[in-house]
Amino acid sequence: MELRCLLLNIVFISVVNAMLAFGFVNQDEGRRCTYGRIEKLMRIRCHDMDLKEVPQNLKSSVEVLDLSYNRIRKLRSGSFQRYTDVKFLMLYENMILSVEPGTFEPLTALQEVDLSNNGLTTIPMELFQLPKLRNLYMDSNDLRELHQDLALLETPIRAPIEYLNVANCELHDIPDLGILPNLWQLNASSNPLSNFDMNKLGNLCHLRVIDLTKTQISPCSCQQVTNHLSTLGASPQFVPVCMAEALDSNACPLNYNRTVDSPTFHSCLTSAELAETRGFWLFAAGCFGGSLLVLLVFCYCIHRWRKKRRNRRLSQAAQNRKHFVISPRNATNNRLEDQPLHCDTA
Repeated sequence: MELRCLLLNIVFISVVNAMLAFGFVNQDEGRRCTYGRIEKLMRIRCHDMDLKEVPQNLKSSVEVLDLSYNRIRKLRSGSFQRYTDVKFLMLYENMILSVEPGTFEPLTALQEVDLSNNGLTTIPMELFQLPKLRNLYMDSNDLRELHQDLALLETPIRAPIEYLNVANCELHDIPDLGILPNLWQLNASSNPLSNFDMNKLGNLCHLRVIDLTKTQISPCSCQQVTNHLSTLGASPQFVPVCMAEALDSNACPLNYNRTVDSPTFHSCLTSAELAETRGFWLFAAGCFGGSLLVLLVFCYCIHRWRKKRRNRRLSQAAQNRKHFVISPRNATNNRLEDQPLHCDTA
């Protein structure tokens, strides 16, 4: 009897394994995307579910969407049409090879997107036009076509990017995105950077951290970047250690006229100041508008209170007034025409 049960168990396990191997049974059939909250934001986690496309049956109010560690190969123009409230989007560790135009256009609330560790050859240019995008992760993609696409990029970009990660992307130079007054951290590590151009640092007037570890920049470029960061008051912590002895200024000029003293750098500062001034005036206008609204509501309440009080007084006065009735003496027929009427109080 025990031998029979053992044989049946072995046969059952063998049949199930065969069905799994040939795809008759889905291993992830019982798996579902999980819902939760993170810092009061609605999060949907569809992590490591062997998804091949962006699911369209999720709650449209999702704000944090995790689609990492799946098998998504292509992002279509309608992939995020339903999820316009997404603020944080995780798409790392997929197999994304292409992105259709208009894919990210509906995500006007997007603040951070992670497309690292995919098969992309460029950065979707429409990302740079999102009005709230601050953090962009593109590391570990072979961005060999990025230089060509950036030549057609309309600058200045609309996205207020503060952090950009393009590490390990086979880049020979840092991306030229035009003036980026908000960018304070750039990770370009593990790239060749054999054509590193110092002039592009003039676009980054608020740069505080730049990671150039595991790159092949020349000793002169290394020294120039270190001096540039020192001028900005930033830390050269992630800049490769330069030569023990500083290079002569004739062999390696500081080129301040192409960075901190360049027209581009001053335009960057001006853009930052205008953005700060605009933000201040928007804040001031909001405060003034809110105060005016409160004042109007207060005046309206006072007006209603006074009106009710006046009506109450009139009603009370009407109730206290003596009522007059026609005297029976007025009903006599022999009353003279010029004789006044007689009134009796009630």
